[in-house]
Amino acid sequence: MAEKQMRTRCYYTDYVNHMIRFYLSTPDSLTMEGKRKADVDNWLAVQEILRRMNDDDRRVLTTVFKKHHRVSEGVRIYCEEMGADTYKTWVIITKASQAIAKRRGLI
Repeated sequence: MAEKQMRTRCYYTDYVNHMIRFYLSTPDSLTMEGKRKADVDNWLAVQEILRRMNDDDRRVLTTVFKKHHRVSEGVRIYCEEMGADTYKTWVIITKASQAIAKRRGLI
């Protein structure tokens, strides 16, 4: 059976990936000192979407992004280590990315 294919790159993908990694570097709080308004808005957007996600989906997203690989490599490693379904993992990441992009007015 052929593996399901889905489009994983959009014009906002790299920016949203950066936003997620920035948030995960300081998930508990963000100091305003030296931060631009866009940085704060990005951090708040990611926080809002992550808080809306269920615990399992949030864990998938944070685990993949904390591996500090390209996202595709993080997904591969996560799925191998956890025995997770690659397609379902990409769906979680894609939906979160779209929600963050929408929250920031990118789409």
